[in-house]
Amino acid sequence: MDELFGLRNLFYTGSFQQVINEGSSRTSVSESAKLERKIYLYRAYIAQGKHNIVITEIKDSDPIDLRVVKLLAVFLQSKSSSQASETKKEETLKELKEILGDTANLSNATVQIIAGMIYYHEGLFEDALKVLVRHNRNLECVALIIQIYLQLDRLDLAKREIAATKTWAEDAMLAQLIEAWVGLRTGGDKYQEAYYIYEEIAQSPSSNTVKVLNGQAVCNIHLGRYPEAESLLLEALNKNNSDPDTLVNLIVVSNLIGKPTEVVNRYITQLKEVAPNHVFLQDLDLKTSLFDRSAQRFALA
Repeated sequence: MDELFGLRNLFYTGSFQQVINEGSSRTSVSESAKLERKIYLYRAYIAQGKHNIVITEIKDSDPIDLRVVKLLAVFLQSKSSSQASETKKEETLKELKEILGDTANLSNATVQIIAGMIYYHEGLFEDALKVLVRHNRNLECVALIIQIYLQLDRLDLAKREIAATKTWAEDAMLAQLIEAWVGLRTGGDKYQEAYYIYEEIAQSPSSNTVKVLNGQAVCNIHLGRYPEAESLLLEALNKNNSDPDTLVNLIVVSNLIGKPTEVVNRYITQLKEVAPNHVFLQDLDLKTSLFDRSAQRFALA
């Protein structure tokens, strides 16, 4: 029996507060599950942006599984433009390299996924893949490998990876989510298949999360069902009005529907407040600058 089956699924679908609630409970679990439950507890705090809780509570004397989770919290907290944060980030990457230098850690599933995440966030995809490919049927490692392939525009490798994974994890919720991601990149009939996956997952109240609602909405956008997409995104916004993905998708669908400019600008302003360095905003600034430069060439006398 898998004692943490439900907890994992809550984490994968983005029910982070429920993960924290269950991870903090006094429910009895076996000794082997206690450490893993703590790992998901602290990763849920990280997902909520509460890095200091993780950094404060995990000690140097704790097992490597927890120490590497603390390293992720330190790294993500340091992702800013200040010199002090840049130095802290470099120290974190150096410490990670030392951890990976111990061959005993290379087969540790938690070390693999956390190291892969740190390298992924830093854009060091080759380094991430070198660690992740050592996995022994770990779905989280597979999920991150496929995310990297999609970032690199290697849909062929993503499809090959998921085909191999389905031979041993076809019915797992995370495997279904991975298939939906690949389906969204593949297009055509796969858009509808991806929507069905998200729709089925959303049937459970605990899984009808901001992440899953955004997944359904993106499928609807690709299928040309813009009002349905907007409805799902507004539901997600009610659950969390500071989620960057929801705001980006609302900006997109509002433009597609033809919403007034002030509505679109309102979402852009919200995004700037909650995620000022978001890649969408960086791209928007670049496109605006290019447009203004081009427009000057055709200025009326």
